[in-house]
Amino acid sequence: MLILSWIMRVLVVLIGKSLRIKNIGTIPDSSVMYIFWHSDFFPLIYANRGKNISVLVSTHKDGEYLSRIISPLGYKAIRGSSDEGGGRGVLKILRSNNSGIAIAPDGPKGPANYVKYGTLKVAQLTGLSIVPVGVSVESQITFSSWDKFRIPIPFSRCTIYWGKPIRVKESNEEIRIMVETALIKANEKAFSSDG
Repeated sequence: MLILSWIMRVLVVLIGKSLRIKNIGTIPDSSVMYIFWHSDFFPLIYANRGKNISVLVSTHKDGEYLSRIISPLGYKAIRGSSDEGGGRGVLKILRSNNSGIAIAPDGPKGPANYVKYGTLKVAQLTGLSIVPVGVSVESQITFSSWDKFRIPIPFSRCTIYWGKPIRVKESNEEIRIMVETALIKANEKAFSSDG
């Protein structure tokens, strides 16, 4: 696992350096909760390295693998799940002093492109605004995994769209759909702005 994690980290850096990354929207200068689809992890890891962002990582074996990839790149890996609600992962986040929290709301196992209630609970408990982050990559390799995980092809154009902060004060289906729709639109904006 150690060697595989090192290889993947090297790939993230090498491919990331080659990407032509364009940011659209306002990147928050205060602590917020970033959400993005699980399939878009790869370019975001490189683009936001060294910012001391805490990433909520699965307690499963694949979470350990991801932790080993992102920690040397300046992230704080917090083992837990947004599905735990008030569980260990959330309590660790509440205690952490960081520049923001990153969560894939459809992880760790799907369904893809679906914002789970746990994400809203984390936002409520931390008091952080949710910022939807959309990603578009010009050329990529798409895997047959549940999330259709994507790895950019070197030297591709990559657009990252930073949505407007959303304040979450309660968890219900209306709010969940509102947050999910905002993330879908952020991705649509990234795709329409690519090029």
